[in-house]
Amino acid sequence: MAIYHFHARIIRRSVGRSVIAASAWQNACRLRDERLGRFSDFIGDRTVSHSAILLPDTAPPRLGDREALWNAVEFAEIRKDAQLARQYDLSLPDEFDRATAINALRRFAIDNIVHAGFPVDLTLIEVAGVGEPTHRHGYLLFPTRPISAGRFDQKPREWNTRQKLTALRAEWANVLNARLEALGSEARVDHRSNKDRGLPDDPGAHVGIVARRIIEREITGVRR
Repeated sequence: MAIYHFHARIIRRSVGRSVIAASAWQNACRLRDERLGRFSDFIGDRTVSHSAILLPDTAPPRLGDREALWNAVEFAEIRKDAQLARQYDLSLPDEFDRATAINALRRFAIDNIVHAGFPVDLTLIEVAGVGEPTHRHGYLLFPTRPISAGRFDQKPREWNTRQKLTALRAEWANVLNARLEALGSEARVDHRSNKDRGLPDDPGAHVGIVARRIIEREITGVRR
């Protein structure tokens, strides 16, 4: 079933978050935070079927290494309340196989984020239950500063606006619908809220104890 989900969050140092921990959690890996002198270790937490660092032409090749990229971001931000990165959590239709899902994530990331000068940490997660289809969702993590001439530049203010987020949500829907059509599926997604579409509001979601612990670990980078 083609269900639309696009959740955007900002990795903020002011609430104790580390972009090193965010990337390690997203990719179920172990990364060293050079600024704090500690490791964030989430190996085995999830099934990562694909991960990649996508670099703009303006970035030095060394930032193609995940640990090097996010440590560079941490050192580039000196404020205690710095906004370090943006993270998009994107659902993928069950009609997609792994290759189609990766293609959709890469196309959206390259056209809308990398071409704007931002490196992107891309991750595809797969969850398969017994007797159920494989469900996939992706993460796109990227700094709040684009790279210009090999260095982090000023933060573009338009990326903080509702208009920019709405445009990105619409573009993600376009990417998904184009691939659904190419697959011969009649399913389509819509980026608009149920309210804007004249439909009943979505039911509230319950966050259980397991989910809460995952969120806490993502924020602090500490395994409980």
